[in-house]
Amino acid sequence: MKSLYEKALESKVKNFFVVRTYDFKRVIKKLAGVVQEFNLRTSSQYKLQLYGEGLETFEGVKPFEKEGFVRAVKDNQELVFVFRNFLPLSLDETVQFTEKYGLEGTPVKVFVLSPDLELPYWLRPHYEEIEDYFPSKEEVPDLEYAEGLTSLELYKANEEGNVLAYRERILKQSGGILEVFRPQDVDRAVGLGDVIELIESMYLSNRGRGTLLLGVPGTGKTLIAKNLALKYPVVKFNVSAVYSKYVGESEQRLRSALKTLEQFGKCIVFIDEFEKALAQNRAVGVDTRIVGEMLSFLQDRGSEQYFIATANDVRSLPLEVIRPERWDFILGLLPPPLHIRNQVIDYYAQKYSMPFDTSLAKTEKLTPADIASIYRVGSVVGLDRAKRFVKLTKDLSEHFEKTYELVKRYAVPVYEEDINELV
Repeated sequence: MKSLYEKALESKVKNFFVVRTYDFKRVIKKLAGVVQEFNLRTSSQYKLQLYGEGLETFEGVKPFEKEGFVRAVKDNQELVFVFRNFLPLSLDETVQFTEKYGLEGTPVKVFVLSPDLELPYWLRPHYEEIEDYFPSKEEVPDLEYAEGLTSLELYKANEEGNVLAYRERILKQSGGILEVFRPQDVDRAVGLGDVIELIESMYLSNRGRGTLLLGVPGTGKTLIAKNLALKYPVVKFNVSAVYSKYVGESEQRLRSALKTLEQFGKCIVFIDEFEKALAQNRAVGVDTRIVGEMLSFLQDRGSEQYFIATANDVRSLPLEVIRPERWDFILGLLPPPLHIRNQVIDYYAQKYSMPFDTSLAKTEKLTPADIASIYRVGSVVGLDRAKRFVKLTKDLSEHFEKTYELVKRYAVPVYEEDINELV
């Protein structure tokens, strides 16, 4: 199968390419190899010309001369121009080059290498974009490999002797947007085993998109993700960290994070309190663009990442976020029924070496977090005092009853449906 670079050289009308990469040396070497093979196969005589400020400073490469470029275009010279981190022509000159000389079949090819060069939207028809951020395993055969690292990062990681730890550290450099989720002291998700098993099966099938967990606070939404993190790589996506006060930077930060996430490899992506993250910044147009970028990624990405998002207030989620085909399932978590409530009480009674409390079992709309808090505090001050002083979720949230009804409307309540039939 031909690479995108081979197809670029063969094209009669495509002659301007923007290569998105962090890995300049590798991409230039790859381009040089493709040009050499193309020459041998087609009896062409293409030559590669590199330009960049760093090349001028350290390698003595002559600065780019626009007059020489124009001459090469008009003389139909077989040249591949590679520009590192700068646009060699003005926007209108780029249009003239692609519309006139590209369509006339000039053999000159232009490759601009940059991870974040911003070009106006109207210029999009005049160039092709190639994404080549990270090396494949075949390109670095002598190194222990991990997805999501540049060649230089792989060399550094191999020198340190722990590639996976290095990759996790790279995630942390995303400005707090991405981090490996490593919860401590994880409680068992009592009564939610079928939900966890269902998510596991969709994740491992490579055909799943994600699961949206709606529910009142304290019902085990985050606990599900914590339990999955004990078995699988889980990356926490802090959407709220995407936002920036500078125009256009939020979208750029999101695109960069999504690309890093995509290259990280197979994992579960966890977004906690999705609706609050989307609602954090109300600048005109920003939310719309951020939601659009997120939805586009959810719809078009490959099967390597499986998303789990939690939300307490479904009313704050745009309709396009919850429509069919965005998620495999929209599951609702409400305070558990009596038989599950008894199991939760029994679990925490054993964890803290305390008696089973029958009065708690009789309390309606008690969440697992309520029970956990009462027993944890009770292990210090006594169970009776804990029941007296620990406020319950239903008493703290003025929207508790409304949320309760909305979850039933928009989601499949996990305790009222036989989830195990799907497993």
